Amino acid sequence: MKHALMILDHFPPSFAPRMGYLAKYMKEMGWDARVFSVTHSTDTAKFDNLVGFVRAEVVPMPMYCNNHSFNRLTTEVLGMIKGGKCWSMNDDRMYKHIIKNIKGEKYDLVICSTASFFPLFTSLRVAQTMGLPLILDFRDIYEQDPYMYPRKGAAGLLRRMQIGMRNRIITHAAAVTTVSEWHKNLLVAYNENTHLIFNGFDNELFYPHTNTDRLSSFVIGYTGSVSPTNCEGSRNPEILFDAVQRLSAEGIIEPKKFAIHFYTDDVSKNYLRSTAEKYGIADYVKIYQWIAANEVPSVLSKCSILLVLVAACNTNGVMTTKIFEYLAMGRTTICVPNNNSPVAKLISDAKAGKSFDNSNELYLYLIDKYNEWKINRRIKCHTDMDYVAQFSRQKQAKQFVKIFEQAVEKKNTTQRVLIHSIIRTKKKKSQ
Repeated sequence: MKHALMILDHFPPSFAPRMGYLAKYMKEMGWDARVFSVTHSTDTAKFDNLVGFVRAEVVPMPMYCNNHSFNRLTTEVLGMIKGGKCWSMNDDRMYKHIIKNIKGEKYDLVICSTASFFPLFTSLRVAQTMGLPLILDFRDIYEQDPYMYPRKGAAGLLRRMQIGMRNRIITHAAAVTTVSEWHKNLLVAYNENTHLIFNGFDNELFYPHTNTDRLSSFVIGYTGSVSPTNCEGSRNPEILFDAVQRLSAEGIIEPKKFAIHFYTDDVSKNYLRSTAEKYGIADYVKIYQWIAANEVPSVLSKCSILLVLVAACNTNGVMTTKIFEYLAMGRTTICVPNNNSPVAKLISDAKAGKSFDNSNELYLYLIDKYNEWKINRRIKCHTDMDYVAQFSRQKQAKQFVKIFEQAVEKKNTTQRVLIHSIIRTKKKKSQ
């Protein structure tokens, strides 16, 4: 059994299904792991089903003031004074904690997964201290969304510094993995051994549920955050809401037989309520609490059509986990507000549904699907399940492990060559 040291920004029960599922399946492939991460709210994560597969612990982080922004700035500034450019007090705390707690333990490599920058620096120093290969996994990067991360002031300066340092750290990695073609094409410039491993679905949870196909009402379902931002290109349901408003005004649908169900967070709830009221369709929009990951399949199985909201106008390469889970359910899927995004292409390639960038096309599509539902009480889906199968978390764990094995073998080969070289040198000197 080989052993990986995983240094992460998130890990279950916090939001981190990518690494959580790797931890779930890696043991059956000959790998075990120990995880170090930092604490995060689990109010909207609820990945309790991914807890307990490997040893995992939270590293307590320093708090200097109650204000989040000031605390973040203080953490970064004090870290730079103490440890150098882009080193933070969080890095310092995590590095010391890990080194202290793994004394006497042996590992084959270090894995770091992040959605921005931290804990890349920590992982690099741990890997260098222990003489181990470093694997870097990027779920998100700053460049994918200019609105998500500040670009001006001290925060913008820090962001630019971290991008430069991130790129230098990447050059030291044995391999890099990431979530889309766009991400891979950007990162491969700094490390040619960069691999695409999509996000995916748990095949033990997500699969076609045919026993609930005949539904008593036509339901469009959405799970996850809407996270509205004050910019064009955020996840925007207004194309759908406009189409539903028109369907209702023309008497084609009624609230007793047609509904849109959102399972989401509190911020998104307020946004959805006000937007539904703006379009006069509040009676059609039902908003529920965020649900645990293992409860999602049951909810999706009670939907006629599944909804994906993409922020493709101002983002690049973002492919949320939910799209892979939707595909695995064998339900017809619609995507708005952009029909030229990687998510839209994925839906098309899987033959699972259609994407829209205007409400008139969606209006006509919903009429067709609603009429089909009125006749059959179900929407027939033509998803290519053989195509979808490649995105199972178990298969993706195999992709990760293959990269790990190659990194370890390359390190061992290098060491053997070095040892043989030293032996030959000693023999020549003795002669």
